Amino acid sequence: MIQLLIMAVFPSLSFAEEHFKGRLVADLVGKISSETTGERSVRVEELLVRKGDRVSKGDLLARLSVEQLSADRLVALKILEEAQAEISVARSNLAEARLVLDRQAGLKNSPAFRGAAFDDAQARFHTAESRLLSAQSTAKRREAEVARIDLEIKLSDIVAPHDGIVVGVFTNVGSAVTQRNPDLMSLLDLSRVEIEVEVPDDKIAFFQPNKRVLYSLKDGDKQSARVRAIMPQLSEHKDDQIVRLQLDADTLPADIYNNQPVTVFIRK
Repeated sequence: MIQLLIMAVFPSLSFAEEHFKGRLVADLVGKISSETTGERSVRVEELLVRKGDRVSKGDLLARLSVEQLSADRLVALKILEEAQAEISVARSNLAEARLVLDRQAGLKNSPAFRGAAFDDAQARFHTAESRLLSAQSTAKRREAEVARIDLEIKLSDIVAPHDGIVVGVFTNVGSAVTQRNPDLMSLLDLSRVEIEVEVPDDKIAFFQPNKRVLYSLKDGDKQSARVRAIMPQLSEHKDDQIVRLQLDADTLPADIYNNQPVTVFIRK
């Protein structure tokens, strides 16, 4: 409030400001890849971005064909149904074996009891029990296969993992990607773009962690950033310290390229 009042009364009054030369650090580029499994190739059905396009997190970048996966899913579902039917059969056999075993056990105190018949009934019961467990295990494997195919179908939509700029495209519509050659494009991570400033030791006090500063590129427009880190000096013969500034995500420059000159303004 006091500052605004002073500016209103003395409009020509300005606060002392230092400026420093820095550079834009925009070198964190990652590859966007398909997540196919096995040795099968998958065709690129749609490619929705080009080199230089700016994208937001979650944007659809490309789409892979799911024709073969859809066919595989139908086969896997049929095999799963058969495995589940085997469980029903195994349960029925187990119930029948249990009934026979219980009957034999009920004869233990009667003249009609036969030890061999009881042992046979007990063995058939344990066999039926094991077959049920095996059928259930097989069905779980079949369920896992269906789930794996469903995941691959979901992953056929290639989306941006973060805000970024497409800096390279390695494929085209109709081309195939495989587990050995999965890369589709490369994306600059805009959330990791920073400014690096070399600050003399006698001026480093101006830069305190989290302090707000202004910067401008060649267009002269001033944008806001904050001091993220003051890097430790690794050489005792160097008089400058490196300061890293984090850019505000909602006011990123329109043109971003690595090592772009930056002027940083900081109020004393």
